[in-house]
Amino acid sequence: MAKSRLLLGACIMAGVLFFTSCSENENSSFPAGTSGDIPAQVMEAFNAQFPGASNVVWTTKAGYAVADFYWDGTRSADMSRNHTAWFALESGILGMTEKEIRFVELPDQVKSAFFASEYGQAPWVADDEVDVLTRNSVAETLYIIDVEKKEGGAGTDVDLYYTPEGILVKEVIDADDNKDYQEYLPQTPSATVESWLKENYPNARIIDLDNEDGGTEVEFIYEGLKHEAFFNQAQAWVYTRIEYEFRNIDEVTAIPSQVIAALKSTSVYLEGGRIEEAEKYETEKSGTFYCFELETRFDDDVKIYISHDGTVLEGRPDLGGGNTEDTGTVAGDVEQFIQENYPGAVIIERGYDDGYLEVDIRHDGKEKELLFNGRYEWVRTSWEISSQELPAAVTAALTAGGYRLDDNEADVIETPDSSWYEVEVLHNGEELKVFIDAAGNIIKTVRD
Repeated sequence: MAKSRLLLGACIMAGVLFFTSCSENENSSFPAGTSGDIPAQVMEAFNAQFPGASNVVWTTKAGYAVADFYWDGTRSADMSRNHTAWFALESGILGMTEKEIRFVELPDQVKSAFFASEYGQAPWVADDEVDVLTRNSVAETLYIIDVEKKEGGAGTDVDLYYTPEGILVKEVIDADDNKDYQEYLPQTPSATVESWLKENYPNARIIDLDNEDGGTEVEFIYEGLKHEAFFNQAQAWVYTRIEYEFRNIDEVTAIPSQVIAALKSTSVYLEGGRIEEAEKYETEKSGTFYCFELETRFDDDVKIYISHDGTVLEGRPDLGGGNTEDTGTVAGDVEQFIQENYPGAVIIERGYDDGYLEVDIRHDGKEKELLFNGRYEWVRTSWEISSQELPAAVTAALTAGGYRLDDNEADVIETPDSSWYEVEVLHNGEELKVFIDAAGNIIKTVRD
């Protein structure tokens, strides 16, 4: 199986190994006092950990000796090698290992969770080979299942990351086929972050750590749910986000009844919106609130924010994060793209949504949502405008076509190939959404 992984980082805390970004450049230097291609302490550690390994090929990257090899006698003509292990050049300590197993070898809980998900149903097809990432001696493990589907002549590839008990912690669309693990090598979190985690979430299992100039983001499993905590540059806690898994929102007893009642009173829900995601935010600045993502009859995703007391909010409350309002850390390629194409933009938040990296920014006085695939390639940008901001050619074309605006808002969509407006209208008693370009050319209409 190709190593097409946008890998979760790992981090050491309470016996759990953390990973964070490292240089992409190959490092061929070795610690002082060593000789030969691979330091003696690395070779000793490797031979002790993987006795009898064969077809070993060594490379050095980012201060690590990396071994690709066969082990346990598992070999197949379509596999180049079936194990990869990273050892610190300075100490010989094993950082992480990756191996391949067959799908049928997955733990029962992982298989059950997979088949219960949309990805376990047609048209999705799972690869027979699964990547297994194990973090050092604590044996913290992630299973990465590659699934794909082909519809309408287009193919979609998604990597699914599961914990041993079957919790889906990440989805990544179209990850880099040649991705390796050097970006996620060991680093200990700050004492402040470590202390906060131990105090607030004892025995939490950490699955990801991003430590960059904008702050520190930690993803972890606690009481069977995925959590994400963000700390600003001064390592002060800013917010925690909790993701709920559900088939029926009424089954999520952790969400207060007044919040569910408020959700069901919104126009989006009453008009047939389907609840896809539910999250809880605990913030230093804005207190506690909930975010629900609903899919409308037009296949749009709408986010609804509700306070802990059941008040429906006008947009997302400020998450805090300091004067810069920067509460999101992104890869260098993504940040460069944003600054080049949206100069002066401020990153508000980032996360994964339906397999894409979603980055919310504030630019030219508007909040905009950018999507990137697993290769950090820009896929789409969208934001809301008032109907008064539509180009004259658009409003003229709608009027000429007998369409009447049904909403005071419209969406602007930009992609690498084109851009257009999405406008909700009434026509001959029907509710429609019109897709129209800036010149007034109607691309398509979608009926209710």
